[in-house]
Amino acid sequence: MGIVNKMRKQNAIYWPLRVVDDSGRDSHGQLVELVLTSAPVVNYRVRWEAENEEFLDPAGTTRISNAIVYLPLLPDGNEVEVGGILWLGDRADLTKENTPRANAGAFTVRRFDKMPNLKATEFLRTAYL
Repeated sequence: MGIVNKMRKQNAIYWPLRVVDDSGRDSHGQLVELVLTSAPVVNYRVRWEAENEEFLDPAGTTRISNAIVYLPLLPDGNEVEVGGILWLGDRADLTKENTPRANAGAFTVRRFDKMPNLKATEFLRTAYL
């Protein structure tokens, strides 16, 4: 097990992006509030850093992060998606499993990066919230 895996000692919950209509956006272009009917709520081992760091979002706009999270490949083999939601904590401490934003400290993933180690045997997956 490499350093990438050893550094993840905190639990977080991830809710994937759910499109509720064809566009997934309201009349102002904002993502529609997520309300999930059956959320696959699972604890993931992460490293969550409460960092205010400048980054470029996928559209090339400069943003300031609320947190930077280093996380594993999801159990279903998928990566975290921009637009999904991450929350630091254990499943037992959730206020609302099916309404991610009702949990204080839940943030939208605004950028996701994946970088291999030198031998390409592990990947550092980074989400900017």
